[in-house]
Amino acid sequence: MTPAELADYASDFIGKCRSRILGIGAEQYDEGGDQTFERIPLPDLIRYAREEAQDLAAYAAMIDIRLSRLESAFSAGNN
Repeated sequence: MTPAELADYASDFIGKCRSRILGIGAEQYDEGGDQTFERIPLPDLIRYAREEAQDLAAYAAMIDIRLSRLESAFSAGNN
């Protein structure tokens, strides 16, 4: 992958993030000029952010499990 290809991938990824913000995010969090997070009391925002971090860790573990299984399958196929 060239630097330009990586940059294009990153741009596409951010584009998908943007689409989520303007789509489902707008449906769930737009308050007509403000976003819900702008008004959430700070203790609640901290709790929600920590929950999101925990979700990210869980997804990372799930991805690692799948990668481990793929790695095993590829190793078995090369023997």
